[in-house]
Amino acid sequence: MSRPVFIAGRALLCAAGNSPPAVASTLWAGECAPGRRRLGEREFPYFALNLPESAWQARAEQAMHALAAQLGPLDEKTPLFIASSSFQMGQFEAAGSPFELPPACAAFSRQLADWLGLNGSCYSFSTACTSGFSALDAARSLIAAGLIDDAVVLGVELANNSTLAGFAAMELLSRSTARPFDVRRDGLVLGEAVAAVRLSAQPATWRIAGLRTGLDAYSTTGPDPDGGPIAALTVDCLQEAKMPAGDIELVKLQAAGSPGTDLAEANALRRVFRERMPPLLSLKPYLGHTLGASGIAELVALLACLDAEQIPATAGFAESDPEIALKPTVVRSNTYIERALLQLIGFGGGLASLIVERRQ
Repeated sequence: MSRPVFIAGRALLCAAGNSPPAVASTLWAGECAPGRRRLGEREFPYFALNLPESAWQARAEQAMHALAAQLGPLDEKTPLFIASSSFQMGQFEAAGSPFELPPACAAFSRQLADWLGLNGSCYSFSTACTSGFSALDAARSLIAAGLIDDAVVLGVELANNSTLAGFAAMELLSRSTARPFDVRRDGLVLGEAVAAVRLSAQPATWRIAGLRTGLDAYSTTGPDPDGGPIAALTVDCLQEAKMPAGDIELVKLQAAGSPGTDLAEANALRRVFRERMPPLLSLKPYLGHTLGASGIAELVALLACLDAEQIPATAGFAESDPEIALKPTVVRSNTYIERALLQLIGFGGGLASLIVERRQ
């Protein structure tokens, strides 16, 4: 029989704050103004980390030390599972040309482990926006099987021009703000984040009740508009958790303001929940879309809100898209939540669903 897996420790640095409680406070206050990042002759809204260091490598090291302090003492042999879309791309850019790319990201992964004070096994995951839950799933599976007792899952996405340029070239970036599910939504707002969770077989407040990852092969750039694959994965996650859809009290949306993906996610939610739709919340207007780090960063931010029993409003939403016909949370509320569903929909077809449950 597999063992239950708990979230025993959490750490987060993002544009909304430099600790989970600080982020929860920012979200509750509704503060979400992004900065700007220049790309050639253009500027885009961007959610940057608030760090005194300016050099790329120094910022990365400072961020890791801050996470380590939040996590507290760790056994140095604790396995590390790293999720990122860009890894050390910003470091390569800072080095200038010519520079030599390594054959893989393994060297930087080892550096991240060293900064965290870990020298055990180290694994890297890069599956676009679902990277965090892919890493979480791998660590969770090993703990559940009794092969390890603890693990640290790290999400890292640090500023670089290559990522910004790629999304800009595909015309996927908003010039103003993220508007999840809104009729005026016009694209993503990117951001930086570093976040970590410590998983354990030892009981803690929050348990991973269900976790499923999969692929939507409809297109390399977006999900099936009718939401079928997303809905099927969500149902699979509910079945693993042994929960009916009606037990879910809150859904943390992927919704980042993308015209196609937001619509597909809404259609999937209607298939799963039908007329009993739970409250819906998007965190990306506060944190930015932090790509490979988004799964872990948004998990930590959400749990901080749930611990405080304060559910923020979804910033950026004003008017429903008639096609979507769903409204995310627009009024903050003091609410005690026991079970929440977190959704990820990644570029290239990656899908992930996670259910967390408060331990009784």
